[in-house]
Amino acid sequence: MKKESFYFKRIYPLLFMLIITAICISITAGLFLTTQDRVTVNESLFLRKTVLEAAGVEYPDDFAAITELYEASVRENNGIYSVTTGDGNKVSVLPFSGPGLWGTINIMVGYNNSLDALTGIGIVSQNETPGLGARIEESWFKQQFVGKWGPFTLVEEGTADQPNEIDGITGATRTSRGMQDILNKAVAEGPALVKGE
Repeated sequence: MKKESFYFKRIYPLLFMLIITAICISITAGLFLTTQDRVTVNESLFLRKTVLEAAGVEYPDDFAAITELYEASVRENNGIYSVTTGDGNKVSVLPFSGPGLWGTINIMVGYNNSLDALTGIGIVSQNETPGLGARIEESWFKQQFVGKWGPFTLVEEGTADQPNEIDGITGATRTSRGMQDILNKAVAEGPALVKGE
């Protein structure tokens, strides 16, 4: 009879859920607060590496060395990164974004000093399918934009042989088209943004 009481059937489960919820929230909040600084530092490091990659600048693996290289060669003004490369050339890097298959793809695009060729791209964030669309982060995919200028035409993977052709990723057509659209936008709008028009 005790197990069928109002308290046992109604109040006890609510109290149990309330206590478990409070414990879980406390643990999650504690983990968030204790790792917040590290997450901020890692996000900053990742952004710095992406800007350097888009500028075509090779960077070391060491955190301190990346920070030193970035601070010595990159100036940011209104969202435009001006990068002085090792050979003294000036490169402009701008952020662009657009839709992929599963979400927004955010990239950095580098422009040479004469604004007629890309120095590279870097992927800031993406939510594409691992093993398919997420291959946009592979070096072969990013390297194909170095020295090219659009508007870009998408062709089958491994068949690009013209300066405006880019290899799509087999099995990731929507992601490939998303990247094509983002880069065509970058080619169309980037030079005016760099010039401040």
